[in-house]
Amino acid sequence: MAINQTMNRRQFMLTTSVVGGAFVLGFVLPSRQVEAATIAEKPWMPPTTGGAEINAWLVVGSDDTITIRVAQSEMGEGVFTSMPMLVAEELECDWAKVRAEYASANRSLRENRVYQRMATGGSGAVRRSREYLQQAGASARARLIAAAAQQWGVLAGECQAESGRIIHSASGRQVNYGAIAAAAAQV
Repeated sequence: MAINQTMNRRQFMLTTSVVGGAFVLGFVLPSRQVEAATIAEKPWMPPTTGGAEINAWLVVGSDDTITIRVAQSEMGEGVFTSMPMLVAEELECDWAKVRAEYASANRSLRENRVYQRMATGGSGAVRRSREYLQQAGASARARLIAAAAQQWGVLAGECQAESGRIIHSASGRQVNYGAIAAAAAQV
Protein backbone atom coordinates (compact mmCIF):
# COMPACT_ATOMS: atom_id res chain seq x y z
CA MET A 1 0.00 0.00 0.00
CA ALA A 2 1.64 3.24 -1.13
CA ILE A 3 1.19 6.51 0.75
CA ASN A 4 0.88 9.65 -1.32
CA GLN A 5 3.32 12.15 0.23
CA THR A 6 2.65 15.02 -2.12
CA MET A 7 0.65 17.97 -0.93
CA ASN A 8 -0.86 20.61 -3.15
CA ARG A 9 -1.06 24.28 -2.32
CA ARG A 10 -4.69 24.10 -1.21
CA GLN A 11 -4.00 21.28 1.29
CA PHE A 12 -0.96 23.13 2.64
CA MET A 13 -2.92 26.37 3.19
CA LEU A 14 -5.79 24.52 4.87
CA THR A 15 -3.46 22.59 7.19
CA THR A 16 -1.36 25.61 8.20
CA SER A 17 -4.40 27.82 8.83
CA VAL A 18 -5.95 25.21 11.12
CA VAL A 19 -2.71 24.77 13.09
CA GLY A 20 -2.05 28.54 13.13
CA GLY A 21 -5.60 29.21 14.31
CA ALA A 22 -5.09 26.85 17.23
CA PHE A 23 -1.98 28.80 18.29
CA VAL A 24 -3.77 32.14 18.07
CA LEU A 25 -6.61 30.91 20.27
CA GLY A 26 -4.13 29.99 22.98
CA PHE A 27 -3.00 33.59 23.70
CA VAL A 28 -4.74 36.30 25.69
CA LEU A 29 -3.45 39.86 25.51
CA PRO A 30 -4.45 42.20 28.36
CA SER A 31 -5.88 45.57 27.47
CA ARG A 32 -3.84 48.74 27.91
CA GLN A 33 -6.38 49.97 30.51
CA VAL A 34 -5.70 46.99 32.75
CA GLU A 35 -1.95 47.52 32.32
CA ALA A 36 -2.26 51.22 33.19
CA ALA A 37 -4.31 50.42 36.30
CA THR A 38 -1.70 47.91 37.46
CA ILE A 39 1.09 50.44 36.93
CA ALA A 40 -0.76 53.10 38.95
CA GLU A 41 -1.25 50.66 41.85
CA LYS A 42 2.39 49.69 42.29
CA PRO A 43 4.97 52.28 41.26
CA TRP A 44 8.42 50.89 40.54
CA MET A 45 10.94 51.62 43.27
CA PRO A 46 14.68 51.33 42.66
CA PRO A 47 16.57 48.92 44.89
CA THR A 48 18.32 50.85 47.63
CA THR A 49 20.48 48.15 49.17
CA GLY A 50 24.16 48.66 48.60
CA GLY A 51 24.16 52.18 47.23
CA ALA A 52 22.50 55.37 46.13
CA GLU A 53 20.83 55.70 42.77
CA ILE A 54 22.18 58.89 41.20
CA ASN A 55 19.96 58.54 38.13
CA ALA A 56 18.09 55.69 36.43
CA TRP A 57 21.30 54.56 34.72
CA LEU A 58 23.63 54.16 37.66
CA VAL A 59 24.00 53.35 41.34
CA VAL A 60 27.03 54.32 43.40
CA GLY A 61 27.79 51.99 46.29
CA SER A 62 29.25 53.06 49.61
CA ASP A 63 32.34 51.01 48.65
CA ASP A 64 32.75 53.18 45.50
CA THR A 65 31.42 50.41 43.25
CA ILE A 66 29.48 51.84 40.33
CA THR A 67 26.67 49.75 38.87
CA ILE A 68 25.70 50.85 35.39
CA ARG A 69 22.44 49.66 33.88
CA VAL A 70 22.50 48.43 30.30
CA ALA A 71 19.26 48.72 28.34
CA GLN A 72 20.18 46.36 25.48
CA SER A 73 20.67 42.61 25.34
CA GLU A 74 24.14 41.20 24.95
CA MET A 75 24.09 39.46 21.58
CA GLY A 76 27.76 39.42 20.69
CA GLU A 77 28.13 43.18 20.22
CA GLY A 78 29.89 43.68 23.53
CA VAL A 79 27.25 46.02 24.99
CA PHE A 80 27.98 44.89 28.54
CA THR A 81 31.45 46.41 28.13
CA SER A 82 31.03 49.25 25.63
CA MET A 83 27.93 50.87 27.13
CA PRO A 84 29.25 51.00 30.70
CA MET A 85 32.51 52.39 29.26
CA LEU A 86 30.63 55.33 27.76
CA VAL A 87 29.01 56.14 31.11
CA ALA A 88 32.23 55.57 33.09
CA GLU A 89 34.21 57.85 30.79
CA GLU A 90 31.79 60.74 31.36
CA LEU A 91 31.57 59.95 35.07
CA GLU A 92 35.37 60.03 35.49
CA CYS A 93 35.34 56.87 37.61
CA ASP A 94 37.72 54.00 38.21
CA TRP A 95 36.92 51.35 35.58
CA ALA A 96 38.00 48.55 37.94
CA LYS A 97 35.04 49.40 40.19
CA VAL A 98 32.40 49.40 37.44
CA ARG A 99 29.77 46.65 37.26
CA ALA A 100 26.99 46.22 34.73
CA GLU A 101 23.44 44.95 35.12
CA TYR A 102 20.42 44.80 32.85
CA ALA A 103 18.04 47.74 33.06
CA SER A 104 14.46 47.00 34.08
CA ALA A 105 12.03 46.91 31.15
CA ASN A 106 9.24 47.23 33.71
CA ARG A 107 10.73 50.45 35.05
CA SER A 108 11.21 51.82 31.56
CA LEU A 109 7.49 51.33 30.86
CA ARG A 110 6.42 52.80 34.19
CA GLU A 111 8.66 55.84 33.88
CA ASN A 112 7.83 56.88 30.32
CA ARG A 113 10.77 55.14 28.59
CA VAL A 114 13.43 56.27 31.06
CA TYR A 115 16.00 54.07 29.30
CA GLN A 116 15.02 55.48 25.91
CA ARG A 117 15.91 52.62 23.57
CA MET A 118 15.69 49.05 24.86
CA ALA A 119 15.66 47.30 21.49
CA THR A 120 18.61 45.20 20.35
CA GLY A 121 19.42 44.44 16.76
CA GLY A 122 21.27 45.47 13.67
CA SER A 123 24.56 46.22 15.46
CA GLY A 124 23.22 49.61 16.49
CA ALA A 125 23.16 49.33 20.27
CA VAL A 126 26.13 51.60 20.97
CA ARG A 127 25.63 53.89 18.01
CA ARG A 128 21.98 54.58 18.84
CA SER A 129 22.37 54.80 22.64
CA ARG A 130 25.65 56.71 22.92
CA GLU A 131 24.06 60.10 23.49
CA TYR A 132 21.77 58.91 26.33
CA LEU A 133 24.62 57.08 28.04
CA GLN A 134 26.97 60.04 27.85
CA GLN A 135 24.25 62.30 29.25
CA ALA A 136 23.65 59.85 32.11
CA GLY A 137 27.34 59.82 33.03
CA ALA A 138 27.76 63.59 32.72
CA SER A 139 24.60 64.23 34.74
CA ALA A 140 25.77 61.92 37.53
CA ARG A 141 29.21 63.57 37.57
CA ALA A 142 27.61 67.03 37.83
CA ARG A 143 25.39 65.86 40.70
CA LEU A 144 28.35 64.38 42.58
CA ILE A 145 30.34 67.60 42.12
CA ALA A 146 27.36 69.74 43.19
CA ALA A 147 26.81 67.64 46.32
CA ALA A 148 30.47 67.86 47.34
CA ALA A 149 30.64 71.60 46.64
CA GLN A 150 27.50 72.17 48.68
CA GLN A 151 28.92 70.15 51.57
CA TRP A 152 32.18 72.10 51.50
CA GLY A 153 30.54 75.49 50.94
CA VAL A 154 32.43 76.19 47.70
CA LEU A 155 31.40 76.77 44.11
CA ALA A 156 30.84 73.67 42.00
CA GLY A 157 33.01 75.21 39.27
CA GLU A 158 36.00 75.05 41.63
CA CYS A 159 35.67 71.26 41.98
CA GLN A 160 36.53 68.49 39.56
CA ALA A 161 35.92 64.77 39.22
CA GLU A 162 38.87 62.45 38.85
CA SER A 163 39.23 58.67 39.26
CA GLY A 164 36.11 58.25 41.37
CA ARG A 165 36.70 61.27 43.60
CA ILE A 166 35.61 64.88 43.78
CA ILE A 167 38.56 67.20 44.35
CA HIS A 168 38.68 70.83 45.48
CA SER A 169 42.26 71.81 44.62
CA ALA A 170 42.24 75.18 46.43
CA SER A 171 41.59 73.60 49.82
CA GLY A 172 43.07 70.17 49.12
CA ARG A 173 39.80 68.46 50.07
CA GLN A 174 38.60 65.36 48.29
CA VAL A 175 35.84 62.81 48.73
CA ASN A 176 35.18 59.43 47.11
CA TYR A 177 32.00 58.96 45.10
CA GLY A 178 30.67 56.40 47.57
CA ALA A 179 30.87 58.85 50.48
CA ILE A 180 28.97 61.60 48.64
CA ALA A 181 26.56 59.45 46.61
CA ALA A 182 23.59 59.70 48.98
CA ALA A 183 23.78 63.51 48.93
CA ALA A 184 24.22 63.50 45.14
CA ALA A 185 21.07 61.42 44.73
CA GLN A 186 19.15 64.31 46.33
CA VAL A 187 20.58 66.97 43.95
